[in-house]
Amino acid sequence: MKNIQTKPKIYVDFDSPDGNIFTILAHAENAMKVYSIINAKEKAAEMRDRVTKSDSYEDALEIIREYVDIIES
Repeated sequence: MKNIQTKPKIYVDFDSPDGNIFTILAHAENAMKVYSIINAKEKAAEMRDRVTKSDSYEDALEIIREYVDIIES
């Protein structure tokens, strides 16, 4: 049986400027569009709205992880 990737992957170095939540969010939005997620534009807007309303960095990361797989690089 093949492994099916259901979410796009993004690679993040949390110890660099790439660890900024808005940089991670931008990478996630781009990955969703490149991966051709159905309704990617709407889902990206939903994700952005939820992230900007979150209470902490950790909450924001958890929201982003619902849409993409974050791989620490």
